[in-house]
Amino acid sequence: MKKIYHLIILSLGFSLFSCSDFLDRESLSELSNGNFWNTEADATKALVGCYDALQSEGSLGFCWPGGKTCSLRELEFATDNGYFAWIPWVGPDVITTNTMSPTSSVAEGVWNASYAGIARCNNVIEKVPQMLEANKISKEAGTTILCEAKFIRALFYNHLTSLFRDVPKVFNVLTTETSQVPKSQKIDIINDIIKDLKDITAEGMLPVSADRGRATRGAALGLLTRVYLYNEMYKEAAEAAQQVIGLNQYEIDPNYSTLFSEAGCASKEIVFAIRFKNTDQSNGEGGFLTYNYGYPMEWQLPYPNLANDFYCKDGKPITASGLYDPNDDSTRDPRLTYTLMTKNGDSYQGKVSDAWWTWNSPFQMFMRKYQNQPTTWGPDNQDMYVIRYADILLMRAEALAKQNTDKDEIMSLVDQVRQRADVMMPKVKDAEGTNLSYDELLNVVKHERRVELALEGCRYFDLMRWKEMEQAYARCRADGGAGSHIFDSSRGYVWPIPQKELDNNRALVQAPEWGGK
Repeated sequence: MKKIYHLIILSLGFSLFSCSDFLDRESLSELSNGNFWNTEADATKALVGCYDALQSEGSLGFCWPGGKTCSLRELEFATDNGYFAWIPWVGPDVITTNTMSPTSSVAEGVWNASYAGIARCNNVIEKVPQMLEANKISKEAGTTILCEAKFIRALFYNHLTSLFRDVPKVFNVLTTETSQVPKSQKIDIINDIIKDLKDITAEGMLPVSADRGRATRGAALGLLTRVYLYNEMYKEAAEAAQQVIGLNQYEIDPNYSTLFSEAGCASKEIVFAIRFKNTDQSNGEGGFLTYNYGYPMEWQLPYPNLANDFYCKDGKPITASGLYDPNDDSTRDPRLTYTLMTKNGDSYQGKVSDAWWTWNSPFQMFMRKYQNQPTTWGPDNQDMYVIRYADILLMRAEALAKQNTDKDEIMSLVDQVRQRADVMMPKVKDAEGTNLSYDELLNVVKHERRVELALEGCRYFDLMRWKEMEQAYARCRADGGAGSHIFDSSRGYVWPIPQKELDNNRALVQAPEWGGK
């Protein structure tokens, strides 16, 4: 836990929100607490550091292959949705080969990135109230900044508890005297971040609308929905999702085909996104995904079983539809070709499926989602979407199905996602039938989550919370996938606490599944 011992006040030299001057702030690396926290500009710079932490490798930023780490979005490629072609130089390899250990770089990277971000948030949460008391910042500005920091901290803790379960709860700025922090039970941390999120979604706290990339009331309610759902609080999850819907700020974008492009970043479907700016990579920001050089992303590749899960246009699986033609993607759910590039004559900047595709992708498929064209060797301005309105609708549908209530609404919520203008897949009643059980409806929702949110970073967390990773890895093995895809259910559903943290913090105890108490 050495990373969280220090009073971190940020090193930033760039902006996250290119359409606003919010992050056009100079570096804080030479500032100290002694000459800081005196103006609203100071507090804003500190908040920028909290957002910046979300761009780190172990969080939701770009991660170079080769360092045996990965971003949280890239955990998608430790599932049945895809794989890393450059094994064994990438982090998810230890997950799919069942060789994860307390010394694994991927666990250490996520832990360090999360606590570094939490430390930055704690600084803001501690200092801004002092500024308010001393009239160094307006009540409106101080309240908003404080709420945003609590939102970001809750986001980090949702990631930590989803992966490591019981972790140290650090809600204050640590000193040498207070640096030895034991684990708290997951439920205690969840209750605390739920309280924070409920507080900041109250009237007059976070704004309903804000500059792109800044947390809003809808973003906080969306995160609250996710926290509830991930922790099996289904009634509360359904209610929180309904609050997002009731804001009337969001809508399903009619064009899935352009949603995951720079043009789509301004869509009303985006509830919360991490912004990236097209700058030289040396400043540490870059893009979260699309460092490429005129070709599709070649080290993060999809599996055939993902492609096969996109139904035909009649709403039937490919195994049951008379429309299915393995050589014609036009018969399929349009989201297939909006999400993936396939061997069926697809192209990327004029380059069609040829020997280059065969050499770089054994299954002759690549990601299309988030792959802006044209590209050069460098980053772009593509935002990383953390919460979309489609996800909100599907989370409410899942929460209702889990409560065995409101069948008609469950189907209506799924239909809204399916029937955006350039998708228009059949409604549930027309495709799956009218007399579905709640378990069958839940499976409909799960399928919809897979095809709608594919490659966005949700799949790993979904499979973990549904306890369906073993079935997913069986699909990978059936595809002849890269890696052995072995899942040990006796410990695979919780990550080990990094050994370096155990060595630095004697109050910390390893998870029982990994030899602790």
